[in-house]
Amino acid sequence: MEVWVKYALIAAAFLSIKNMISKHLSEKYQYIDYLIYAITLSFIGLWSYVFATGYKPKKVENNDILIIIFRIIMVFAVIDPAIYKAFKSCANPGKASCIINMEVILTFILSVIFLKSEIDANSVIGMALVLGGGFLISYK
Repeated sequence: MEVWVKYALIAAAFLSIKNMISKHLSEKYQYIDYLIYAITLSFIGLWSYVFATGYKPKKVENNDILIIIFRIIMVFAVIDPAIYKAFKSCANPGKASCIINMEVILTFILSVIFLKSEIDANSVIGMALVLGGGFLISYK
């Protein structure tokens, strides 16, 4: 098994737990309330780590600052609120996760277009299965 597969499996397991927690929190709190606490606690934890370990952050190139800002805006203004509302309005967070995780297909397509990645027949078949599974899970 390749190293990236091991990390991906670990991420999948913890993402599943995160999704269950998100479902629970979305039923109790507005997104902004969650965000205030999540960002504050993350900030405290991150800077505690930096000070405790003496870690020296690498200087970020000027053009990458704009990319980082764009990503932050995209995550906190579009992606996270959409996920939060999907979990809030769906009885089974697995169904919402299935549709959300169709981003894999878009990532494959964007990788081929922008990164010139190669795509093989197995990947195309896998994407078709993901689309079919998403349709079956979300269809009423």
